[in-house]
Amino acid sequence: MKRLFLSLCLTLAALNTFAGDSIDNRIPLVLDGPITYTDPEPGYSRAPIRVPSVSLEDHTLYFWDSCAFTVYIKEEDENGDEQIVYTTYVPADETYIILPSELCGTYLIEVVRGEQSFIGEIEL
Repeated sequence: MKRLFLSLCLTLAALNTFAGDSIDNRIPLVLDGPITYTDPEPGYSRAPIRVPSVSLEDHTLYFWDSCAFTVYIKEEDENGDEQIVYTTYVPADETYIILPSELCGTYLIEVVRGEQSFIGEIEL
């Protein structure tokens, strides 16, 4: 019984080590928000809003929440006006998307979930 328990512990430790190696290169994105487009309907609770967990590795965005998102990548011109350079819809069962390799530099990222929008900065 002790051997089985020890083997199980070692296996879990090894799996944790391998999983940790793949996450080390990912940079968590800080998203501000939410900006809510509509007021909550009467009778619905006002639960705290969770900011989506998003991280970046190279040109791949990883999502840790199982919700559907619309992602906008925007650039700002010298007048401060924003222009959308890339947009995509991420279904609830997807955990990552690969951004086009042509995108290089600093961009704004907007993650829209339902009626809420979260905004941050992304370096590609």
